[in-house]
Amino acid sequence: MQHNVQITGCSGVAHQIDVYWRYLKDGIEHQVLVECKYYRSTIDLIHARNLLGLLTDIPNSQGVLLTTVGFQRGVVDLCNFYGVSLKRLRDPQGSDWDGFIQKVEIEGNVYQTDYLDFELVIDGKDDETIRSLDDRSKVSVNPQEVQIQDATQCPVDMVTWLDRNVPFDASKIGTLLTITLTPSAAYIVQPSGGRVKILNLNVQYKHSSQIINFGFDAMDLVRGVLEDFNTKQIDYTLPIE
Repeated sequence: MQHNVQITGCSGVAHQIDVYWRYLKDGIEHQVLVECKYYRSTIDLIHARNLLGLLTDIPNSQGVLLTTVGFQRGVVDLCNFYGVSLKRLRDPQGSDWDGFIQKVEIEGNVYQTDYLDFELVIDGKDDETIRSLDDRSKVSVNPQEVQIQDATQCPVDMVTWLDRNVPFDASKIGTLLTITLTPSAAYIVQPSGGRVKILNLNVQYKHSSQIINFGFDAMDLVRGVLEDFNTKQIDYTLPIE
């Protein structure tokens, strides 16, 4: 598709085309000539006659007359008779969403658990832990960086693991809580790849809640509607970029 191009017709005369579209269908080349008229009043016959002249001089072509307002009765009759498509580009209307969802309003609560402090006790009798510690009695843990692996799962960050294992109680939002987790087979994965088994984990935490309100109107997402002037069927919607 090209904009504002010149096409030379059979007469040898070059014609300025607002929008020119060329495509192949069933091995045959087709050309679409679109004349765009952004006027404040309805389009009169002279524009329809000019387009018909272009179609005569440029063979195997189809014509489209596009306006933002409308067409006079004679234009509609002439173009319909000769197979020229009439299109109107207009602002979106609420009725365009009849039978569809136009407005969406979402209201809800977002719950979150903040982990304030924890105390980790490792299983010093676990063989893999003994090998990983290499005679060390302690392991340094950064909650923002450490990963924990369950027996049947891939390693995940510590906060994700805690979210899976610390129960949420909506009735205790804002209350300082503690829990002791004693997983049967959970390991801290060290940067070296070695694993240290968790015997128990004492966690101090607090639940919080936040109300969210979100909504959108489909009218705000569309800046224009291209419709067939005769049938009023919508051919295309122009999204807001």
